[in-house]
Amino acid sequence: MELTPLPAFLPQTMTRWLRLVLLLCVLAGAGVLATVFHPQAQETGESETPTVSEADVQLYIKVYVAMQEDHDLTIENAIRPHQVSLDDFRQIERRIQNQPRLVERVRQALLDQVKANSTFALSTATPTPAEPPKPEKGGKSKKK
Repeated sequence: MELTPLPAFLPQTMTRWLRLVLLLCVLAGAGVLATVFHPQAQETGESETPTVSEADVQLYIKVYVAMQEDHDLTIENAIRPHQVSLDDFRQIERRIQNQPRLVERVRQALLDQVKANSTFALSTATPTPAEPPKPEKGGKSKKK
């Protein structure tokens, strides 16, 4: 395939501009093709949710129960007796938060703890019904 020469009436500068525009179009087309056909990088996220041990769940509940009992307790002070770092505790927390079943289990454990220690809940115990009035002996009321 031979390239036909440009007509002589086109000035030399116009020829350069046409070549530049043609080159830019070819490069743009190559960029679009490379973007479309280039496979995207796969995310390296974990496909499985990591398991949470029973000990981790119990630790998580104990820390939050301690913080419920003492509202001035910081997370750092709450985990100190359990000898776990804040980063490790946050990892446990993330793993629990990724599993709705465990989130509900922790929520229920914390609610049960509050109900068991709430003075309001203890004071509003179910009242015992009053005794019904006893009927008079003889079964009939007296008329005057």
